[in-house]
Amino acid sequence: MSIVDLTEDPAARDLFEKNLEAIRRYDEALADRLALIETPVAKIVSVDGEDGEDQDLNLDIGHTLFYDKGVRKFVDEQYDVYVKEPYRIDISWPSIDNSAPQLLSKVAIRRLSALATVNNIRRLPAGRQHDITGFAVSLGVGIGDHIGRLLNDHLAQSLIVVEQFEEFLWHSMHLHPWHEWVELVESRNGRVFFIINDNPTSVSSALTDALRSDNGGTLDGTLIYTHYRSHLVREIHRSLSEQISYIGTNRGFFEDENIMIQNATRNFLARDYAIWKSRPRREKYCPAFVVAAGPSVDGALDTIRKCRDQVVLISCGSGLKVLLSQGIRPDYHVEVENTFGQADILERVASQHDLSGITLVSAATVNKRTAAVFDKAIFFHRDTVCSSRFYLGDDEPVYMAVPTVANGGVRFAFGMAFKEVYMFGVDLGSRIEGYHHSKASSYYTDEEFMYSFQGTVENTQMSVTNDGNLGGTVKTHDGFLLSRLFMQKLIASYPSYRLYNCSDGVDIPGAIPKLPTVVNVTAEPSERDRALNLIDKEISHFAKGEGVSLENFKDLRRKTDIWYDKARETIKSLKEEAADKPDPFESYDRLWKLFQPDVPGTPLDSIMTVVWQNNFGTVMTMFNIYFRMHRRVVEEDSMRLFHLFLGELQAFLDDMEAILTSVIDELITEVEDAQADMAKTA
Repeated sequence: MSIVDLTEDPAARDLFEKNLEAIRRYDEALADRLALIETPVAKIVSVDGEDGEDQDLNLDIGHTLFYDKGVRKFVDEQYDVYVKEPYRIDISWPSIDNSAPQLLSKVAIRRLSALATVNNIRRLPAGRQHDITGFAVSLGVGIGDHIGRLLNDHLAQSLIVVEQFEEFLWHSMHLHPWHEWVELVESRNGRVFFIINDNPTSVSSALTDALRSDNGGTLDGTLIYTHYRSHLVREIHRSLSEQISYIGTNRGFFEDENIMIQNATRNFLARDYAIWKSRPRREKYCPAFVVAAGPSVDGALDTIRKCRDQVVLISCGSGLKVLLSQGIRPDYHVEVENTFGQADILERVASQHDLSGITLVSAATVNKRTAAVFDKAIFFHRDTVCSSRFYLGDDEPVYMAVPTVANGGVRFAFGMAFKEVYMFGVDLGSRIEGYHHSKASSYYTDEEFMYSFQGTVENTQMSVTNDGNLGGTVKTHDGFLLSRLFMQKLIASYPSYRLYNCSDGVDIPGAIPKLPTVVNVTAEPSERDRALNLIDKEISHFAKGEGVSLENFKDLRRKTDIWYDKARETIKSLKEEAADKPDPFESYDRLWKLFQPDVPGTPLDSIMTVVWQNNFGTVMTMFNIYFRMHRRVVEEDSMRLFHLFLGELQAFLDDMEAILTSVIDELITEVEDAQADMAKTA
């Protein structure tokens, strides 16, 4: 065995420089770090081949060799096993969902599936699929050439590289033509993602973001190649299994987006209000308690009551009724749902309890009736919804305040600079079957509650097992695990803050487990009063109707017409330019560009982005449906399927245009009427 110093080889140095420039196009900081490596700890060594074969290479990592045999032999054997049965993200042929509500995306699945049957589109035998996919993921780089083989043997559009040791990538760049692999990806209109980190949480988060980068349009069939085993890789696999339902979800439904901009506008026209925006604030010197309605809150009420005057108390969703039923009044109450069902629930709570003095903190998109039961309202613009783009312009929305009210509660506490936050009843699961929420919550005390809005019953059904915050295991479901994921990301974004999880539910990485009985608050009541006064000064106050621009709505109406005309032209050209065989990557790229500036790199038009956001999720979901079908039909019928998809896409866009323009016209009328009324009373 001898050390091989490739930096002494001119050809290897030249290869490294070519590779470095290719990597720099995607990650300049990584390229800079790689360029600075001079004396890596790990060394490439020459080793004897097996059974008289030529010399092979290995990695000497100091105390042992990295591979149990030469890397060429290792990869040959590993890759041969992989190609016989590749590990994929298999989303399958779209299944028809006839449950309410019948969103356009569900209708699209039903119509495309039916049209495929009526038009005799032939499917491949069960279990078979074409090799085309959106992503190839390599968990580990090492010094093998498996990445090149993966890209050359499989039609993957984008490449995601995960490696915990930068040195391994550095060595690989002296051995293999990364620049050619990058160019191959670019020829498919794809991208390359480098995730170089040894922290499982950070890697899993970055991998999730990369897989969601195309909104799930070509996620089906994603190749996952595990080059070597480690603690990091095991955690990545576990995280992928937990997050796969989230990775495949779209970024907004057309119907939901319409409701959001209607609700936000009507909230701003109905009352005086305040807006919470993300910005630095003065630290608060008392803790915040965030209280939801998980079952364990029933055992924490004495602690909450004991500390009430020393903390700022924030209730979340059904946690409001739990507290009020025990004579405990929160300072703030958090809501994020935009449905009228949530308004029905709060109106019933308001008929039973006095809500005066409690300030609502909610997404601006909640139903107007939800806000109406509170004396004061602080709204925030949540991320990735069209109303936020419309009202914020170039300002940043509040990130990571959803998907559940508990996320919103913790996000508000962090956003108001409470550096010590305690969660109660944020179980996101249950230890005891049938005991899914507090016994004092509306889930058990309100006969109408279960039928208030879509998903309430499903919220009580838990079949996934997860580690518990206080040990053991807890039953949960995908929705709660998504909340956990965003809570984990939120905690990582505030490293100097301390979040104590006093709930007996799922563990939340980054939160500190704590029994409610040992919570000890030392802040004086005067610090709580000071914190409340500061918050009122640190939010922006608006009069009724202030901030609602009639001209912006008229501009939105004009740009809506422009966008739909452009979409029609794109679909028309895709039909006319189609060759004998469809190119899903090219088609996806053309549709993706409908949601980008006409000239790359130019500043975004905040009004046009509203139109994009309104249509993006549903359009891309329709492509996702088509792509899943394309991968499973016989090649001879793929062009007919493509034309069926384009026809349906155009029909749906025609319907969406009629609906959206009518929504905008209705809001223009409401704004005009409101402004006229305000002018009369001015």
